[in-house]
Amino acid sequence: MSHTVSQIATKVIHVIKEDDSVVSAASEMKNHNMGSMIVVDSNNQVVGIITERDMVRALADRKIDAKVRDYMTASVKGVTEETTIEDALEIMLENGFRHLPVIGKNGKILGIVSIRDIARALSDSHFLQYGKDWTEVKGSGVVCPVCGLEIDETGYCNCGTGSS
Repeated sequence: MSHTVSQIATKVIHVIKEDDSVVSAASEMKNHNMGSMIVVDSNNQVVGIITERDMVRALADRKIDAKVRDYMTASVKGVTEETTIEDALEIMLENGFRHLPVIGKNGKILGIVSIRDIARALSDSHFLQYGKDWTEVKGSGVVCPVCGLEIDETGYCNCGTGSS
């Protein structure tokens, strides 16, 4: 069963104006613990994305007071809410991206999916099997005789044999 990026994307969207400074973008990214921000113009239309890598380029050029538009990526690639996690990963790997905006059916940005989100989802056996993060799964109260951990509501324990 393939899961979609809409299940794992960060839903809180912080945007920065293209006329803002790179320093203000870096400050916002630090304050919200983000690796990228969507860039909008004066009409709030998406015109790009600025990432940690862009910040490094600005710093290396000693132009931290430059405008966001000078260092953002203007040709933004995004994915739809129906895009599978595997397809999003392929887009990231082929293009060297670590962040992809997730676009809804109405054309609005629903969130951003990061390479970290994808790695976390693909390494979480609960998510892979049931589409739920392990923190969303409740315990059953039964302890697995093999690994000694509680078997959850989906029949999963740490070693995977508890329910068999």
